[in-house]
Amino acid sequence: MRPTILATIGSILITACQPGFSTKSAPVTVSEIEGSKAERIETITQLLVTQEPLPSPLNNAYFLEEKIGDNQLGPSDYVSSGMLEIKPNDLPAWRGKLLPLKVQPDYVAPQTSPEWWVKADDYSSLESFKLRPYTQRIHGWIGIDPKTSKIYIYTFTT
Repeated sequence: MRPTILATIGSILITACQPGFSTKSAPVTVSEIEGSKAERIETITQLLVTQEPLPSPLNNAYFLEEKIGDNQLGPSDYVSSGMLEIKPNDLPAWRGKLLPLKVQPDYVAPQTSPEWWVKADDYSSLESFKLRPYTQRIHGWIGIDPKTSKIYIYTFTT
């Protein structure tokens, strides 16, 4: 009797966690760092330097975070996306602080598709790096576009 009850509860939990089980998709809440260019640069710099000093000042910066889910049937997931623009001469200093990834991750974009995010056609030209030392998150990547001197940061929770 007891194994039957446990099996039933287990199958209900597994079914409830399957994609498409819900009749509605998980709500997405977007938080974006807004303000003037100077305000965005200051705020995003403060976020990044909590882990490690930046190798150079930022010329421009954007950041948004998407919260997926409502914490009712399990925790919410978070996806963060950012773009940092630096001077071309500062690229070597940034590369020197980062560890390259052996394989380039698949292209992803925020659900809100901000204008500043790397386009799918340009993604393959990015140099891919690990997130450390600029974030404590373990899932994601940093991509450097040597043509535009833009640095893209993508993190997510599971």
